[in-house]
Parts: sequence; C-alpha cells; structure tokens
Amino acid sequence: MQSSMLLPVTDVEDVDDAVAADWLSSVRFLSLSLTNYLSYRSAKLDFGDFTALVGPNGSGKSNAVSALKLLRDIPLHGLPAAIARRGGFDQLRHRSSGRPYDPAIRIDYQVGDNPPSFYELRLGSVKGKRYAVKRERGAVYVSGDQSYFDHEGGTLTYTEVIGGDDKLLSMREAHARVPPGQSAVTLSGGFAAYLTGIVLQSAQTLEINPSRISDLQEPASVREFEPDGANIASVFEEMSAHNRSELAELLSVIVPGIVRIEPRHVADRLTMLFVQDLGQGPREFFAKQMSDGTLRVFGILVAMLQQRRPAMLAIEEPEIAIHLGALQTLVEVLTSHSEGSQIVITTHSADIVDNLDMDDLRVVWTEQGSSRIASVAEHTREPVKRGLITPGALLRADALDPSA
Repeated sequence: MQSSMLLPVTDVEDVDDAVAADWLSSVRFLSLSLTNYLSYRSAKLDFGDFTALVGPNGSGKSNAVSALKLLRDIPLHGLPAAIARRGGFDQLRHRSSGRPYDPAIRIDYQVGDNPPSFYELRLGSVKGKRYAVKRERGAVYVSGDQSYFDHEGGTLTYTEVIGGDDKLLSMREAHARVPPGQSAVTLSGGFAAYLTGIVLQSAQTLEINPSRISDLQEPASVREFEPDGANIASVFEEMSAHNRSELAELLSVIVPGIVRIEPRHVADRLTMLFVQDLGQGPREFFAKQMSDGTLRVFGILVAMLQQRRPAMLAIEEPEIAIHLGALQTLVEVLTSHSEGSQIVITTHSADIVDNLDMDDLRVVWTEQGSSRIASVAEHTREPVKRGLITPGALLRADALDPSA
C-alpha cells in the first residue's frame, strides 16, 4: 500500500497544480532561525497568524525579511542567483570584530495536523569570496508518511518512508550528485525536496512600488505577484470573478466610492481601470491617475487575494503613503485574512501597533553588535492589560521591552 501523498523519487513531476494548491492551503510557518546571517549572530523568529516586527531603524527588521526572500528565490531562480540577489555570499555573512562567519538559515513549518517539517541551509566559504553548500537538509511529514533529504559534500541522499514507526510499510532510499553551489530543492531530489521547494515559494515578500503599478505593463505569464507590483494587471486579470469582486469591496472600505476594478488593454500593454462613485455618478480613473497610497493598498490586496494565494505574505512598512484612516482599515483587513495567509509586517507605525494584539508583536533590537528578536516582555504587557497605556505609546517612547 502506498500513500497518495508520497511519490516515488522519479515521479514528482506528475504532481499537478491542484495537488500543490491543496498542500499550500494547509501549510503554516512556525519559525525562522538565523545564524550568522547579515546582522544576526543567532536569532529565532516565531510566527503567528499575524506577526509585526517593530524596532528602531537599522535594528534588523528588513534583514529578517531578506532571509524569507532568499528562501523563496532558491526554488524560483536557483541558489547562485538567490545569493547574488542579496549582494553575493560575502555580503550575507555576519561579522563580529571584523571577522566573517558562515551563515545558516532554517525554517520550520507544518502541513495540516502532521508533525512539524523543516528546511535548513548551511553555507561555507571557499577561496575567492565564493561559497559551498556545507549542508542542506529537510524533512517533510504529510499524511502520516515521512520524507527526508540530506545534501552534504555534493552528495544528496533522499529517503521516503511510508507509514510511521508503529506501522512501517516500506522505505526507499536513493543517492544523487548535486553540482557545486547548487541546491537540492531545484533538482528532482525526491518528494521532500520537491515539496520543500513549493513551500519556500509560498512565502512571498512585498515591496510595492506605486510607479510600477501605474505604468503601462507588458502582459505577463508569471502567475505569482511580482514583489513590486510590476505584473499586477496580469495577476488581476487571472483572478476569479469572486476574488475580483471581494477585492473591489475591500478597497471600497479603504478608498470610499470604489465600485469596480477592471484590467484594460491599451494597444499591446495592460493597465488598471478604477470606477468610483461618490454620489454624483460613476467616474473612471486609470491607475496613472490614482494616488500612491491607493495603489499601495491595491497592490497589497491583489497579493493577498491572487489566484494562487501565498501561505505567507511579508510586507515591509505598509504604512508608507497611506493615510491614517485607511491604514487602520488595512490592518483590520489583513488581520481578518491572516488565517488564510499568514501576515508578517515590519513597521514603525504606532497606529498599526495600537490595532494589534501584544502577542502579534516581535521586538527587534541590537545588542553587542548583533540583531535580536523576541516577543514583548511580560512587565511591558502588564500596564497595557490594565489599560494604563497603549502599545503604540510604548513604541513611541521606545519602551516596548523584549522578553529576552
């Protein structure tokens, strides 16, 4: 007997988009561990449905998001390109007293009610500021079955176990060579490496650029939302009628009067048309005529409701160019949708923090030259619980103390 979720190592290409979508709908990210990565010597970020990273400029908030970007880029573009996009291997390494250290990243996640799965990547330096994969490994638990891969010294070993320890039905093990500097998740490295690649791609980061949304866009075949919004018209065009209607309704709560949004072809380019009615009849506006704040909100909502919804959406400083009333509503919308897609934000906004639970906050700070992350200390939570002060006021006063 063979589990329908566990495939022979040669058959992973037979998994269709519908099966992959089922996996992603039940994926929940648990934590991100960073060792010698950029400003982090050693840190662990625990995820909830909604997670807000708060702290001073330069404390390391964006560096944590950078790790998510790196992980996502590995299956999409390959490990060499993923590292190059971060400035090269030497730029990734944490430095203490001028000495560089070799970086490592680990992400833990869970598929449904199965035991936690993980992916870990450790890089080592070689002569000429180049890198080698010191070790790369992962374990996936799905439908009671287990699948592993371990890549070390250029050799990949992958093992698939059908049934648990109490009822072992069968086990497969195979070996392969991995080219220098490459990742196993971009190869046919068995079910664990294949699913790991899908999961890593499902953690999407956003850096919305309103000018990229307002410009006429070339039609794109890429289904996933580009982080800056450069393919937003194509992504919106592929959305279901239900999701388009929901998006227009959500945007109308933030931008009064929006009744309809449509993709429009202009010669061989695409743009967005917004229809607004403020009681004097409908008026049409192209994306170029909309404010930066409206386009940023629109971009975030499209990313959240896109056809292949990400398991996690990381947004850097959503408050930029968005006025206070719209910002509070946007946070409410994101929070209400965070069970479907986990939300991670970096923010300096006390108004955002005031609209979140203290359990949603992660304090980022610098200590002895390294970034640290922790939840809010209990002694800081107590006056908030008693109604003596708000979390936003504590943030303004730089008094959101970490628990460690």
